[in-house]
Amino acid sequence: MKKPIRVSQIGSRGIPGHRGGVERVIEAITPRLVASGFDITVYCANWSKYRQASYLGVKLRYVYSIPTKYFDTFVRSLLSTLRDIVGPSDIIHFHGSGSAPLALLARLFGKKVVVTVHGLDWQRRKWSIFGRWFLTLGEYAAVKIPHRTVAVGQELKRALDAQYGGSVVYIPNGVEQRPQRAADKISQFGVGTRGYILYLARLVPEKQCHVLIEAFKRLETKNGLKLLIAGSAWHSAEYVASLRALAGADSDIAFLGEVDEALLEELYSNCYAYVLPSEVEGMSLSLLEAMAFGACIIASDITANADLVGDSGLLFETGNAVDLSSKIQDIIAHPDGAEVYRERALRRMTSEFNWDGISRQWGALYLGLS
Repeated sequence: MKKPIRVSQIGSRGIPGHRGGVERVIEAITPRLVASGFDITVYCANWSKYRQASYLGVKLRYVYSIPTKYFDTFVRSLLSTLRDIVGPSDIIHFHGSGSAPLALLARLFGKKVVVTVHGLDWQRRKWSIFGRWFLTLGEYAAVKIPHRTVAVGQELKRALDAQYGGSVVYIPNGVEQRPQRAADKISQFGVGTRGYILYLARLVPEKQCHVLIEAFKRLETKNGLKLLIAGSAWHSAEYVASLRALAGADSDIAFLGEVDEALLEELYSNCYAYVLPSEVEGMSLSLLEAMAFGACIIASDITANADLVGDSGLLFETGNAVDLSSKIQDIIAHPDGAEVYRERALRRMTSEFNWDGISRQWGALYLGLS
């Protein structure tokens, strides 16, 4: 009997339970790959509070990490790579430009290598000049070194192909079919069904939450709506402090912090509109999930968002709080229009983006390397 293809996943904080985009992708796909006959190992940060030996058949291995903005990912990926290159894996799959230079080490030890680029990471505001240089180098390595390079967005693929002359494979992120949740836990925030505008993403500068706060405060008529801001502050305490200062004493703006899965599902299910004002994206899993719950979408007009939203939501000029405020005001004034967008979003997600099909694309990629 032929042995299953052994694939190691390196570059995430680990699974299960982390809310980061890369982690959610790996958590969704790897159990499906195991079910289809692959032998999958995911390397995880040793500081994870979800430590366990395996997850739905996926082997979990823990390595040391330095949980800081500049060293966490690379140190963890380096130690994972050093451990894995002397192991039995057939393929090492790296995630993110920060881990991509390690693909050279993996190739020197005879491993087949895949790198997934989840976004143009060097464009993110949090990085220093050195950080941007390193991530630019990593982006080059992500295209030039591995046997296969994957981009999660069409615009991302176009940008990488144009910049490096490569042949990048497009495999999108996906989303589960999500059941609607009745308003229960959200009552603690003084809201009910269709009673709030929702921001649910990391609180980092490139996500542009400050633009949404400015836009919300400009609204002439809120019809009783509140603004709920949910998300973790991953190495961005100063930015979160600036958001709270911008919100001031406005009782209609609430910061929820990082939310658990049950509360997350209620927030998506019952919002009047979900807003993603980001200036940089590869393919936003938060946006995908909001659409899978049938939320009315308002997103910045960067190409990555426009490709995903299509005609199932509203777009506004990136960084323009006045334009965003106008879009929110319009959707408040036209609830029937908001309902049309909800129906379109749900239909688009269920027909075009699903994890079962996407996991088969990953599997085909691995089989092509074996």
